[in-house]
Amino acid sequence: MSTLRTLPQGLAPGWDLGAQYTLGLIFVGVVLLIGAAAMSHQHKRAFSASVFYVVLGALAGVGLTVLDVRQLSPEGDHALLERLTEFALVVAVFSAGLTIERQVGRRSWISIATLLVVVMPLSILAIAGFGVWVMGLSFGAALLLGAVLAPTDPVLAGDVGLSGPGG
Repeated sequence: MSTLRTLPQGLAPGWDLGAQYTLGLIFVGVVLLIGAAAMSHQHKRAFSASVFYVVLGALAGVGLTVLDVRQLSPEGDHALLERLTEFALVVAVFSAGLTIERQVGRRSWISIATLLVVVMPLSILAIAGFGVWVMGLSFGAALLLGAVLAPTDPVLAGDVGLSGPGG
């Protein structure tokens, strides 16, 4: 009498959601590894990590279309999109924090504090003003537009410039 054994999902024939998810995770891992390699050699190569990621995103879009992967719906997949956005924000803030090479102290952080406390709110208000007077938006919608389009703290911190500790 033979017993039927079911294969693990990874070995089962066919194409299912688990295989797509696994391929997605593998793709993200490869992208992160290649991106890290590109950033470490950024000064020695003719391309930057930003250009690399744009090209990789375009290739991913074509690849996902060829594989007929279902596109995410803002209404139906809102929980997944929220988690992906949170993850991207954590990675962006963490990587921006790692690139700052300043000592802890009032003098070395005054330029960043000025950007965060003065420049970013003024940018939000300027864009909101444009939204109200030029685009005809309500103040709430214009303020939201300003908050979305204004440079955020990781962007501002990255644009301050990097110098060695104490510099």
